[in-house]
Amino acid sequence: MNVAEPIRVASPDELEWADSADVVVVGYGGAGAAAALQAREEGADVLALDRFGGGGATGYSGGVIYAAGTPYQREAGIEDNAEEMYKYLKAEQIPLKDDTLRRFCNGSAADIDWLAGHGVPYGGNAFLDKTAFPPDGYWLYYSGNENTDRFRSAARPAPRGHRVKTPGNGGWLHHEALREAGEQRGVRVMKHAPVRRLVLDGSGNVLGVEVAALPQDKQEEHQRLYAIVDAWKPFNNTRAEKAVKAARELEEAHGQPRLIRARNGVILSSGGFINNLEMLAKYQPEVAASYKGLLRLGSLGCDGSGIRLGESVGGKTDLMTNLFIGSPLSPPLAYVKGGILVNTLGERFTAEDAYHAEIGNDVIRQPGCKTWLILEADYFWKAMKEAANPGKGMFMTWGLPPLVNALLGGTKRAGSLAKLARKIGVDPDGLVRTVEEFNAISDKGGPDPHGKSPDKLHALRKGPFYAVNFAIDNFWYPSMAFTLGGLVVDEATGEVERPDGSVIRGLYAAGRTAVGICSRSYMSGLSIADTVFSGRRAGRHAASGGARQAV
Repeated sequence: MNVAEPIRVASPDELEWADSADVVVVGYGGAGAAAALQAREEGADVLALDRFGGGGATGYSGGVIYAAGTPYQREAGIEDNAEEMYKYLKAEQIPLKDDTLRRFCNGSAADIDWLAGHGVPYGGNAFLDKTAFPPDGYWLYYSGNENTDRFRSAARPAPRGHRVKTPGNGGWLHHEALREAGEQRGVRVMKHAPVRRLVLDGSGNVLGVEVAALPQDKQEEHQRLYAIVDAWKPFNNTRAEKAVKAARELEEAHGQPRLIRARNGVILSSGGFINNLEMLAKYQPEVAASYKGLLRLGSLGCDGSGIRLGESVGGKTDLMTNLFIGSPLSPPLAYVKGGILVNTLGERFTAEDAYHAEIGNDVIRQPGCKTWLILEADYFWKAMKEAANPGKGMFMTWGLPPLVNALLGGTKRAGSLAKLARKIGVDPDGLVRTVEEFNAISDKGGPDPHGKSPDKLHALRKGPFYAVNFAIDNFWYPSMAFTLGGLVVDEATGEVERPDGSVIRGLYAAGRTAVGICSRSYMSGLSIADTVFSGRRAGRHAASGGARQAV
């Protein structure tokens, strides 16, 4: 990540600009594509810049968007509305002002319509069991904690996770549809052009950017390095780190400085910082130290450069220690129904049927980030059968990993709980006591102090018992991870704010570069929903020239 101090001039006429546009978008992933397309629809001349070839983290994602009151829900016979979505997200402590959260919820169905109108396909068949991602053929599901015991009292549950209607992960199709729609409407794109610094006038307003554009004969090599950092390729982190280093060296050696004028504004939408270990170690050192046991769900471009560009001109950051850490127990569903998660003290610490990012964040708060799932033998083998047949299109992503973990990840078996505890380095007395307490709760049918649903409380009495390793550093079962904090923005316009609350005129942030909907409490679909909401917001305001008019 090479971000330099800004260029400061009294007037834009002092510089020789290689190109110009009304709106310059930095980072052409999901948020950048939404911002560019929206700004172009508002009539602005738009130039999108990408460090590589575009796509970003969205291109690797499952392609899920969170919304309520949609035609696809109605097609599935599901009654839902924006008010129920608001009440649920409010209970999840979404870090937005109430009016912003209402605006997001009220506009979520219209955002789906906007995407569908630009070629992103959705469907109305709902999967209603607990899962981290539904099988092919199902395009709606409970993508968060909506249908858990703790949240049913806050809002009427409904499946709001809308999958792109395509086999497997659909994020690539989501981005491709927006890219194609934007370029058909005249969005210009400059690829392999990492932005190195911003340009300011004497009042601190952003006038444009400086890129280190790679020559044509180096772009193919650059893109090959990008492809190495595959978000869904396990056991790849050592090779990925070499690609991170090589990409920086290539850019430093061959990048050609060019100044790009932004007449109305610059939108920073270059992702988070999950692929910058130095930056990750600053905010989450234990997680950074366990990086070889992670699936880092971001592209090579998710190096924090957009956040650092904003900071270089006085932008404020917040929630930088917040992460998505996904440790899915389901599929297989038998893990959720038959097991309890314990730490090295032998204590439970979470609801096993919670959304997997909630479980993951609870895991990293445990001593040494070490946790084990304790099951009776019957449920362990039920889980193995489910993992072997997880549903159409799901084996490689959601079936094979539990099988590999069970075989190679350190799974232990013992005839008694005390013997099992000693094998896995857990306090035996603590584990026995915890299971006794849990069994008493299960016998009564709840309530569970951690909030696990009564229908998923199963007493553990009959040995032999199994312990499955769910530690963050477990190389054989990589936890999914990406960063959530970023630049603080004005929630009405998307303009980047300074620590004193004033805005930096001409500078916007969107997607994971900014603090947004999913920066504190995350569930599947909120990230793409935020790219659309925050990207369109920034694109709309920048296109209008609102920032310049306010100067």
